[in-house]
Amino acid sequence: MLRIAVLALGFALVPSLTLASPPSLTPSQIVALVKATPQLKIDRSVPSSPAFAPGTSPYVDVVGAPEGQAIGGYLAPQFAHRGTLTSGYDVLAVPLESGGSGGIFTQIIFARRGHVFAYAGHVDSAGHLGVKIEGGKIVATLPYYTGKDPNCCPSKFIVQTYAIRDGKLRRTSQRTIPAPKPSP
Repeated sequence: MLRIAVLALGFALVPSLTLASPPSLTPSQIVALVKATPQLKIDRSVPSSPAFAPGTSPYVDVVGAPEGQAIGGYLAPQFAHRGTLTSGYDVLAVPLESGGSGGIFTQIIFARRGHVFAYAGHVDSAGHLGVKIEGGKIVATLPYYTGKDPNCCPSKFIVQTYAIRDGKLRRTSQRTIPAPKPSP
């Protein structure tokens, strides 16, 4: 009888454990998601890079960028972040790597309630962009450069939080914080 009670308790806990940590998508699944998204385009005119496998890291453009701007980069599915927002959306943030010293300038955001991820929007910056899903929010950290700052070392950082509303990415807050002091 005790063994049956323990098994029943174990099965009762399995769904909650599964929901707490969603399984990762494979790089191939992320490429398929990009291919199925009309707001994104795999740009075959950009040559593949030795640093990025063409099958899992093609160059992706965000369609509809303002005139004169190119928003895109090499898909970096191995660095994608996934989590659940307080609103219940399951979110996937996938970086687009520039291939240069600025690193990540853009991250594309997908969200779902149910079974299918859909494109919710993108976050872009002047490089070195980090996006995480933490505390039930999407948190983006962007460098803030003054005129004298080298590319490696911004004076400050901008921290933005985002939510998903009606399937779209919406910024909810922004603050500026000082860059950490280098240790001696």
